[in-house]
Amino acid sequence: MFTKLSKCPFKQPIIKVWGKFYRPLRKSCSYGDMNLEYEYSGHCELPLPWNGTVLKIKSDVEKKTGFEYNFVLLNFYESGHAKIGAHKDDEPSLDQSVDIATLSLGACRDMIFSKKGCKSVRQELEAGSLLLMHDQKEGTHAIPPQPCVKEPRISLTFRRVWSSLQQSLDEMERDYSIPPCKRLR
Repeated sequence: MFTKLSKCPFKQPIIKVWGKFYRPLRKSCSYGDMNLEYEYSGHCELPLPWNGTVLKIKSDVEKKTGFEYNFVLLNFYESGHAKIGAHKDDEPSLDQSVDIATLSLGACRDMIFSKKGCKSVRQELEAGSLLLMHDQKEGTHAIPPQPCVKEPRISLTFRRVWSSLQQSLDEMERDYSIPPCKRLR
């Protein structure tokens, strides 16, 4: 499975962190339902149509978690030098009622969870491990550099993303105090 996924069309997006633009060491690509887009760190991710391999993994993850997902972001870490800094997955386009599921393949890497006023927790993410994350408003998580790790890692992060139409309806309700209508969710 890792070999098949490593052939996905990974790219290094330009992202904005703390007001500066840069290309991270990790590469990414995404798959999802039609007409979705996911914006993070000033980068708009337009998903490719689901392929057979990713669709099978999605189905397995949905069975294990009990959640339905419509988008997956794949991150490719070529070695332990590739990282992702502390962040929250709290973008307005995410359905916060659905836990984010992260499947790890390849090299074992650490993830650090932090919450204000609490001691940070380090969790090893082994190949084949599935991590569920909720409460993205309070804490942060990160994949720190681990230069001793020489092997690559791929993470598949499954999410439920609102369509542009649903986001527009939500903004209208919020901005104009329109009473909630029958939602498309």
